[in-house]
Amino acid sequence: MKNASIFYNVLVLLFIGVIFFIGLWFYMNFERVSKEVEVGFQGKARENPLLAAERLLDRMGTPVKTLQSLHHLENLDTQDTLVLLHYGSFLNDDHIQQLNQWIDEGGHLIIVSETLHDAFGETSDSDPLLTELNIYQFQHDLDETEIEKAPPTDLVWAQYPLKVAFNPNYYLESSYSDQALEIHDEYGTHLLFYYYGIGMITVLSDLAFIENAQIGEYDHAKFLWLLVNFERPATQVWLLSNKAVVTEKGNASKGNMPALPILLWRNLWTVIISATVLLLFWLWLASRRFGPLLPLPSRTRRRLLEHVEASGHFLWKQKQGPVLLHSTKQALLKRLHSVHPDWMHLSHGELSQHLAPLCSLAADDIEQALQTTQSETEFHLKVFAPQKLLDERDFTQTIQILTQIRKSL
Repeated sequence: MKNASIFYNVLVLLFIGVIFFIGLWFYMNFERVSKEVEVGFQGKARENPLLAAERLLDRMGTPVKTLQSLHHLENLDTQDTLVLLHYGSFLNDDHIQQLNQWIDEGGHLIIVSETLHDAFGETSDSDPLLTELNIYQFQHDLDETEIEKAPPTDLVWAQYPLKVAFNPNYYLESSYSDQALEIHDEYGTHLLFYYYGIGMITVLSDLAFIENAQIGEYDHAKFLWLLVNFERPATQVWLLSNKAVVTEKGNASKGNMPALPILLWRNLWTVIISATVLLLFWLWLASRRFGPLLPLPSRTRRRLLEHVEASGHFLWKQKQGPVLLHSTKQALLKRLHSVHPDWMHLSHGELSQHLAPLCSLAADDIEQALQTTQSETEFHLKVFAPQKLLDERDFTQTIQILTQIRKSL
């Protein structure tokens, strides 16, 4: 026993020594370093990619509101400017008719198409707004490196020389040359401006430069201000976008909304990994057995007397005392018929006088017990008719007398 204790102490000391040397080696070979990690926008800026543009216009004195649906078209004033981007396919014929009427009366629509065409001008999902103007959008299929290295576009807008970093991967083409203004560079056309009635339409290849990540670069903020107030100050600017997701580079995604599992993994990957580890640990813990198995419960069988007693208690609780009295009297009469058949026709009083000497009971008690019970016909009527039930004392005394008589025969 003493040797086992010494061996255990030696093992503990060895374990502590190994842990100490591992900690010392780690301390001598590693040092704590602070590193800045880009975590992206937080709060409202993460949910709304146009938050910076909204704050800019608001500070410049122009009322601005960001929407995610077209339910407010009837609130548009003829001097307002509406910016449509990421509007998907929720535009119906009524919306288009309302927009055309609003532009014709003086409104300014700024729109970015999300529908790409192939080299033959074909597309699986046409843009109803731009189809009416015969404007098509194409893609160069540039990689991320080429997009980042592309220089900003030099342009003149409202007599101001500006630099704007359009996405070089997208460009516009029009079947007609009736546009009032056009801005293009080596990658293609990025802006087409039209007069429509007494209103205006501005079509751009992309509006990523007004989103939170890029509005502070080059002359993007100034260009946005000049664009929404072009030729007349806007009484209010409406920014309508039904999508609030941007790519890691800050560019607006031209595709559909990412699937829910992708969004969950992208934003909650630490929670998912932790939950998976905890689930695996719980499954392992639940599979372990502590102690021996519990023995199967024995299939004990109740004695016949216990069943009879349980049945009697049940009938008494159901106010079926007459059933028990009837059964007891029938057992007595059956025994009496087999022993003294000539007594079966006697009255209760005469029968009591004959039974009293045999069972050592008073004749009056026997007569009262016999009168308490009924014949089979009388019992049937008594069960289904209102009656005053015996109390427990009288019931027990009657059963005891009838049972004693039966056993004495």
